[in-house]
Amino acid sequence: MKRKAKRTIPRQSKEVRKCGQNPMQVHDGLGTTMPPDQVVLLIYFDQKGEAELAEKFFNEHQLRSWKTPTGGIIYNWKVCATEWIFNYRQEEKRRLRQSLFYSDSY
Repeated sequence: MKRKAKRTIPRQSKEVRKCGQNPMQVHDGLGTTMPPDQVVLLIYFDQKGEAELAEKFFNEHQLRSWKTPTGGIIYNWKVCATEWIFNYRQEEKRRLRQSLFYSDSY
């Protein structure tokens, strides 16, 4: 009987990479470069089908200095953006259901 190799997951540090020091900074694509470059953010939102919301998301979080509403540090902007897009879509569905023209029958 063959032995199975034990798989280990490499540990990733919760380190925030600062952007802006090096103009030629390479983004790793993991979402840990803070604050994110607006072009990278626009590409991410475009892939999610919400390109028009990228600037609104960026401005909102820029005002909060890239911190959570409770004051915690955001380590990964992609997680935050995904949650923000989900909440936006849920709010749109709620508004549609409250509309006078909404009907459950198709």
